[in-house]
Amino acid sequence: MSVTRNQKDLLQQVKNLQEEVASLQSKNSDLEEQLKAYSFINTSQISLINKLMERVPFGVMMINDRQEVIHANPAAAKIFNTTTQQMERQHCNQYFQCYDAKNSCPVLSEDREFNLRSIPCANEDKHILHSAFVSDEGSERVVMETFIDVTEIKKAEEELIRINKTKDEFLGMISHELRTPLNVIQGYGSLLQEELQRYKSKDKDFYLEKIMYSGEQLHEIVNNLLELSDLTAGKIQADFIPIDLEMIISQLQYRLEKEFTEHGNTLHFDYEAIEPFEQDLALLMKALYELLNNANKFTENGTVTMSVKLEQKDGADWLNFTVEDTGCGMTAQTVEQIFEAFHQADSSLSRTYEGLGLGLSRVEKIVHIINGHIEVESELGVGSRFSVMLPYERVQQPLASGEI
Repeated sequence: MSVTRNQKDLLQQVKNLQEEVASLQSKNSDLEEQLKAYSFINTSQISLINKLMERVPFGVMMINDRQEVIHANPAAAKIFNTTTQQMERQHCNQYFQCYDAKNSCPVLSEDREFNLRSIPCANEDKHILHSAFVSDEGSERVVMETFIDVTEIKKAEEELIRINKTKDEFLGMISHELRTPLNVIQGYGSLLQEELQRYKSKDKDFYLEKIMYSGEQLHEIVNNLLELSDLTAGKIQADFIPIDLEMIISQLQYRLEKEFTEHGNTLHFDYEAIEPFEQDLALLMKALYELLNNANKFTENGTVTMSVKLEQKDGADWLNFTVEDTGCGMTAQTVEQIFEAFHQADSSLSRTYEGLGLGLSRVEKIVHIINGHIEVESELGVGSRFSVMLPYERVQQPLASGEI
């Protein structure tokens, strides 16, 4: 039986269809293998993410559009003293204020994410730091919350503030209480000194000098404690007025010349001709006097130099007051602690140098108040250098020098 042309064409079409089906089956098989591979990878990734969420030490909470918790990790449950199962399907505001009274989520109105910040917690005894972002990767929008419990840190901070406040109040109280009997001692000691001038007695003069000197020392300690208390409490504010550098130099030289001579030290001043500038005169004098007095105290038969020069830094003018000595110097560890109150390089009871270690702490606080900063360099057995950098703003009119 002969095959017609039409039949041949039909057979060819069937053959072509069979080839296409075979090709599609082959491609489908490849697609199935790829889908299996993708499914394996996706499952592995999800498993890894879940393991990470279970183990991270901070809380993780996922919230849906209905404001319900759809997932929480063990760390989140621990923070709120519950279980992950009990947290799920609960309104997020049961834990902290994710949504306000208008059902508005902060993260949705802040460019879809915000960084670590404090957030109101349902339990007022807890302090939570919290961040969030919005995810649209799945079938529905999810707000991802991450947070940490800083309750203990906050309590420690509050306790530290309370202790510092108590310390400041104690310093103020004890200083005032000491000042009253000191005034009596100094007042009657001065009267007694005048009365005994008519009687010639070396012993009486010696005893009186010791009484008066000790009274002056105690008076200075009380004043320093009061000043430190006021500086710490922010009670002292700067009063900027036009001042002249040469006036400052002459007053420092006049006040310290005798003390340096008695200690066997030489005091030098090295400064440029600088136009009058605005600064708090009283506070600047206190800081410089304390630095020079400190250098004299820790130097024996040496030299102390205070240099002043105008410098430019970051496009601004600065006055650099540098006090450099040839004294005993300090270790690197001491330099790190030098501005702490009640700290001295030698803190033993038998230390060579007297004092409570308040001077440099007061200087650091004063320099901060007058908008400056202080730096220190030192080498044990060689000497120390303190640099006070102050912003310089020239005033137009020259000033007449005079007493401070």
